[in-house]
Amino acid sequence: MGVAELLDKKLVLVTGKGGVGKTTLAAALGLLHAEAGRRTLVAEVDVLHPSLPAVLGGSGGYEPEPVARHLSTCNILWRRALEDWLDETVPVQRLVRLVLHNRIVQLFLDATPGVRETVILARIHSLAERFDRVVVDLPASGHAVSMLRVPHIARTLLPSGPIRERSEAVLALLGEPDTACALVALPEEMVVNETVELVGRLAEAIPELRPWGVVLNRASPPSLSDDERRLLDRLRAAVEEGGVSAAGAELVAAGRWEAGLEEATRRALDRLAAEVDLPVSTLVRLGAEGGWGEGDRVVRQVARSLRRQALREAAR
Repeated sequence: MGVAELLDKKLVLVTGKGGVGKTTLAAALGLLHAEAGRRTLVAEVDVLHPSLPAVLGGSGGYEPEPVARHLSTCNILWRRALEDWLDETVPVQRLVRLVLHNRIVQLFLDATPGVRETVILARIHSLAERFDRVVVDLPASGHAVSMLRVPHIARTLLPSGPIRERSEAVLALLGEPDTACALVALPEEMVVNETVELVGRLAEAIPELRPWGVVLNRASPPSLSDDERRLLDRLRAAVEEGGVSAAGAELVAAGRWEAGLEEATRRALDRLAAEVDLPVSTLVRLGAEGGWGEGDRVVRQVARSLRRQALREAAR
């Protein structure tokens, strides 16, 4: 399954270790769907400082907010999601108001395991019914697994009731063929270790969910030939002996840096191929054009890269 298949999914959940580019991938997928004319939502989950406004625009509020043609964003705040869930679940609105304004009840809800996750997943379920495509930027690896496994726990512990019913609906959504989970990684040993572990944890905790595959972000594809690598080794020895000018030494250092990045990418791809039974796609490391503070430009570059991959796959 490649990028083209991922773009056919109605609901895509994106997770991975913090800092690997989850939000960038989620935003890029949202852009591609919107450009194809699909009513698309890209959602963050209960974050204090939303990242999507910096890359797609909008205010980062709870309600879906249009930021471009066919494209909306939102931040699924759990207390607002709780209000929606209570409105749908409790038939007497007076009781809803009492719950929402009772400090003791609020403390109880804050401390009760699974409540936050249940109402957030219920909100995702509701949003998936309103849009053609929904891309969710989930929390980082461990927190994402904890959230997604709550419906299983609720189904096991609760024989009946609204939480059990909503958990069943969420599990059905996670098991739909049109739902997939994309994992984002970097060509770094610790990140690859966590990605391999995450695949196993997801399979064990949420067997219904179909992991689509892994996106290796900031990859450095091979660009140096064997002869060039051997030349770099000889030049490195010359630098160490002091036989190269300062400018030459700087050039050698740049070449060695690039060679190291390419080797790290090769090791990561080999490890993922050997230990993860999922497709692995790559997003190449961006140059100066996509630097810090240019999030919207980076997202558009990533979107173009994904589109090219999808077109290549379709042409095979």
